[in-house]
Amino acid sequence: MPRLFEFPAYQFRFVRYCGVVKQPSLWNSVRFWYSFLLLCSFTPLHVWYLAKTPATDLVVTCEEIMLLQLNCVTVLKFNQFVTYRTGMFELVEAFERIQKSVRIEEFPRFVKCNEIHAKLLKAYAIGTIIVLMLYELNAIVASVALSLQQNDFCFVAPFSSPFDYQHPIVFAVVFVYNFDAMLITALMTITIDTYYSEMASNLTIHFDLVGERFAKLDLSAYDAFANRELRNIITYHSDVLSLAQKMVQLFQKSTFYLLLLVSTILCLLGYEFVMVSNIYKRMQVAILACIMIGQAAIYTYHGSAICAKQIYFCLMRAQKPIIMKSGFIEASLPTLKKILSSSASYITMLMSLEPEGGN
Repeated sequence: MPRLFEFPAYQFRFVRYCGVVKQPSLWNSVRFWYSFLLLCSFTPLHVWYLAKTPATDLVVTCEEIMLLQLNCVTVLKFNQFVTYRTGMFELVEAFERIQKSVRIEEFPRFVKCNEIHAKLLKAYAIGTIIVLMLYELNAIVASVALSLQQNDFCFVAPFSSPFDYQHPIVFAVVFVYNFDAMLITALMTITIDTYYSEMASNLTIHFDLVGERFAKLDLSAYDAFANRELRNIITYHSDVLSLAQKMVQLFQKSTFYLLLLVSTILCLLGYEFVMVSNIYKRMQVAILACIMIGQAAIYTYHGSAICAKQIYFCLMRAQKPIIMKSGFIEASLPTLKKILSSSASYITMLMSLEPEGGN
């Protein structure tokens, strides 16, 4: 019988760096809260920087606003383990328990799904690490160039800071702070997004199996086997619905804010891509934009897929389809289309604000 090598893909291995484990030790707890507070401190520091710095350069201002929004999304994802730590691990256990209802001939679908998400996780990790390295590389190149211009040692951190960090020790602290913040952001984002994607994919497969089993069921026989099989299908379907509802409860808030902010993040990234001339900066912005589109696609695609499966099963139960929705935003592919359309409109608006002949 095929087996899942790791479920979910890599079993939260990456966020162990942030202290996220099922049974945390004292060190894990300290690391966990340090990581969370470090991310939370990012926003006030950059708001302080914006308040101290005159908004003379629209590109710099837009990048700061983009980073603030990106940080908010990451904090919300981290909050999944702050507020729903038990629920996140229990959801994994619930999926593992329901695997017992899967027959041998049906299991290869889950193995294939697991393998695909393991590859997705690796590709996602490569993309985010490239962005991280480009932030560091841009800071190093800018430091060298500025030092050569000034004929003195000058330092440029990966992110802006309200503090004067030209002292080597202060710069080292700021550099490590920025690096750790980026690494925590990357690892948390990779984990939450692939976790959600794999769970949603598994959920869709379970819905397919319920439909296939029901279609194969011969109710005309009226024998004990048919009745027992029908009860098993009903129980299986009930378990799948319970999993879907748990997923909605766990992810609806973070999904709402991600989809709410992603259009403006893409807008600011698009504007920055057009306005900057540094090839490394453009590469960094382009990859980051692809990652953000990928994040939105993960949540909207799976939201649409789960909804489509549920519409079919509305005929089997007198309830509304389960939809990943919070507030006024619904996680569906039409929402992704609106996000991309809005981003393009915002970029055009920002371009119109740029003075003639500006760089």
